[in-house]
Amino acid sequence: MAVADSRLTELAWPQRAALGLSVLLLLFGLAGFAVTGFDDFTGAGPDYVLGLRVNPLQNTIYLITGLIGTTMCWRPRSARVFGALMAPVYLVVFAIGAPSGEVAGTGPFNANSAAGFVHLAIGFAAVVIAQACVRVEQLKRHHEA
Repeated sequence: MAVADSRLTELAWPQRAALGLSVLLLLFGLAGFAVTGFDDFTGAGPDYVLGLRVNPLQNTIYLITGLIGTTMCWRPRSARVFGALMAPVYLVVFAIGAPSGEVAGTGPFNANSAAGFVHLAIGFAAVVIAQACVRVEQLKRHHEA
């Protein structure tokens, strides 16, 4: 356990943020599949996790981005790339899911307004992570020079 603790304390805050976000996405994806199962991939069922309407398509996106994030957060450069990739993914998910609003079945993500807000927040958090990683890399280069 001491090795894991020391490895986590060596991470800069944007890397820890990327790790935390990734773990939350993984857990949310797993909880979503526990509720929705794997049938009706883009379905508009009345399935909710923590007030967010979900379907297997959303759950898959959460799981994939969570897995990618947990593997990429260990170096500032890869955490920056993760943030730079996550931002457009979740902003596009927001844009596609936004029209559905509170009307179930009007979009492939079956997203309600709360899910749309979460997708938007994740997109902006990813931008912050990417930009903060750039700053961490710049400071590291400045201290090495």
